[in-house]
Amino acid sequence: MSEFDSKDFGERLKHYRLKKGLSQENIANLLKKNKATISRYEKGEVIPDVRDISLICSELGIYEADLFGNDTDRTMQHNKSKNPFNTNILYVYFNAYNFRTKKFAPDKYILELEQKQNICKAKFIDYHDKRIYSEGYLICNDEIAFVVMENYKPTSTRVDVAVLEINICNGTDSLMLGGYFGTNAKCEPSLRKCYFSKKDVEFTKEMFEQLKINENEQEILNKQNALYLDIFNI
Repeated sequence: MSEFDSKDFGERLKHYRLKKGLSQENIANLLKKNKATISRYEKGEVIPDVRDISLICSELGIYEADLFGNDTDRTMQHNKSKNPFNTNILYVYFNAYNFRTKKFAPDKYILELEQKQNICKAKFIDYHDKRIYSEGYLICNDEIAFVVMENYKPTSTRVDVAVLEINICNGTDSLMLGGYFGTNAKCEPSLRKCYFSKKDVEFTKEMFEQLKINENEQEILNKQNALYLDIFNI
């Protein structure tokens, strides 16, 4: 096991701070500390606590391991967490339960993406009143993207985890077919098809019809007693 080098830690902190174009005062304000403390960090005289290191890395857009001299190749993990859509907003179309009307109807939502250094954060938002329902993160490869989300408010009495699956193997500039996997207010499993779009388009009757279970899906359901959404058959 290699010995921890506090001076090297401080030099790395200074390097990434300058690379980001921030001053010691900027970091001090972030951590609610004085400038002299940041100077001591960068000289290796004092090491920040775990919370402050996390805040610093988030602000500088780096991994915590970058400050400790761990040069492990993280390219693969970074690519899996990289936003493949080249936009921060996706529009989601599916047959949704409307708490205002207490009925199911075609509706649209917003999927807001925020790319960080090692994670792409996601928020699932009401299109009409911008209410945040859940938040999570995105992982993907060249064919499929998954957005894993949970309750936005940790104080909520309802336990809810949802997954959006998006077919991106045909590109991301046109309508993308996918699926929603979650639960309703009674914690009953909910599964349905969705369309995703980088543009705010009209939710047409034709789109809604294409989101219904097709003959192939129904046949598999009858044979295997399991529903597999055919999101790659476009």
